[in-house]
Amino acid sequence: MSKDKQIIKSEIAGIDFFKNLKSNIYDFKLNKIFDEVNGNYEIFSYINDNLHCNVKAYFHYETEEYRLQIKFGLNEFCLTDFLIESASKFAKMLQSDLENLIKSISHPEGIKNEFVEQKKIPSWQYGSKLLDNVEGFELFLSPSRYLEITNGSFVIINYCDFSINSDLAIYYNVFSDDFGSEARINGAPKVVEEFNAADLKELELKLEQHLAKQLQIIRAESLVNS
Repeated sequence: MSKDKQIIKSEIAGIDFFKNLKSNIYDFKLNKIFDEVNGNYEIFSYINDNLHCNVKAYFHYETEEYRLQIKFGLNEFCLTDFLIESASKFAKMLQSDLENLIKSISHPEGIKNEFVEQKKIPSWQYGSKLLDNVEGFELFLSPSRYLEITNGSFVIINYCDFSINSDLAIYYNVFSDDFGSEARINGAPKVVEEFNAADLKELELKLEQHLAKQLQIIRAESLVNS
């Protein structure tokens, strides 16, 4: 570790943007941290508990770079545009883009991607009829309200049970042009292959066959590991 906590703290303390963070942005409340948490130096978070969403800025010691992490539901990812080694450059990008970013993630249904739209995922008839609750899991994201994460992947279906910190995410990848899925069991990721599909028709069949059963499995495993 070439940069210790005190060096990072000094860098952050000298930047006006971090001194004057707004207390609220689009109903996301500021949580000032400025301390070491789980092996990284966390600067701040903006949190909206009603949306199960937060935006966290921190310094990652291992890679020696500043990062901006999004958590939407149980989906967590870092924005590649914000992987920056300089504190001052990080602050300038945040000053320019943070408010618009928070606005966009609080209304994901307003974000469109041409590849997802061309695939006709938002207008998929089966997707529009998904149940709001299956086996006690809430439909948190749907094909008409998809979420871009990383590496060309978009979460198009997400069933969550926040009480057990577990979910099932179905995603579409624009590069491989196919569908896949992942579960989180008490927050720990687990690959699920039952929903691998080449097109929407195949995905529909697999959802009919496996959705309820997989959510039952996720719940059972979460209780065993709790």
